[in-house]
Amino acid sequence: MAKNKAPILPQTFQQRGVYLPLTTPVLMYARLRRMHGSSMEVLIPGLGGGPETYVIPYKVLPQVINTSVHDRALHEEMVNLREVSPSAVRKVASKIAVTGLGGPFLARRAKEDIRAEKELPNEILLCMIQMGIKQLAPNHPGVDKLDSTTIATAEGMNLARDALGGYASSIGERGDKIYGRLEKWSTLITPIGSPDESVVGSGLRVLLAVESLAEQLSKWLLQEPPDTAEMAQRTVTAAREAVKQARETLAVMKGLANNMAEPLRDFDNTIAKLKAGADHILLVIDGWDRIVQLWDEGCRGDRFMQRDVLEMFSQFLPILPIEAAGDNQKLWEDLRETQSRWTRTAQQRIDGELDQGTREKLTQFRKEPV
Repeated sequence: MAKNKAPILPQTFQQRGVYLPLTTPVLMYARLRRMHGSSMEVLIPGLGGGPETYVIPYKVLPQVINTSVHDRALHEEMVNLREVSPSAVRKVASKIAVTGLGGPFLARRAKEDIRAEKELPNEILLCMIQMGIKQLAPNHPGVDKLDSTTIATAEGMNLARDALGGYASSIGERGDKIYGRLEKWSTLITPIGSPDESVVGSGLRVLLAVESLAEQLSKWLLQEPPDTAEMAQRTVTAAREAVKQARETLAVMKGLANNMAEPLRDFDNTIAKLKAGADHILLVIDGWDRIVQLWDEGCRGDRFMQRDVLEMFSQFLPILPIEAAGDNQKLWEDLRETQSRWTRTAQQRIDGELDQGTREKLTQFRKEPV
């Protein structure tokens, strides 16, 4: 009787874990997870030159691997993390990165994220109010004079409230209810951005960067020998598939905003759809930020350096789990099998600098095939 084939894809996003923005080289592609209420675990792929992933209890990580000052600070701050999600991890990471412990790049981006968390909800709200007025109260006196500047004034906001209050009355709600629902809507989509993409959240920023990465690599690989051309092409394929999934979900969220009368009426159901949509987008593109960053750094060097960078990160491209792969499960299985081959034959090894003592410590922890 033939043996069942070992799984090469994670079953769920929860099993795959959430990308951890660590700076210690061996932890560059590490992920964090909590399975069904258990303690947090760190997943570290590529150690030992094989395709398996080491699973290490989160609390003991610094006792196993010597980490940077930034990573020790992040570890201490994240010990009590309640929700393991891209947004929650990013928020804690920004708090540490803004101190400068991870270098100027991380500090600068953290400042942008912290600023965005404070300012984007209001910017998105203004966009949502404009969309709401055009759809729900286009004939209200004075709204034809509202634009992105005048709507932000006290007079503009009062006029907007009055206009939306008319729609609220038509569905039997208080005048301030619709405004309040648009506020909630704007907060829920802040990690992504406004429906028209005029306001870019952190998730949309990564999505746009992954689209750009795929475009760059599709041109770069034309001058490459077969091995690196294959790595680049599979990276392009994976990036475009992740983008496609994220864009499809984004289109559903935009559809709600472009026809908001019923979503505002049935708002409890809309809240659930918006949260699920934003969460799905962030999970689909989770981990690609690191790939984009590495390629941007590689592009500052010559083609030999770019090949080295590609050879390293192509072994650790974010894989979609079975629950999200859909009809393209074979695409991700083929990529995972190819990554295993690359890991075994690569000259650029993520664990190249591990000392013997650390390697011995790792033997006490279990490994997973994915």
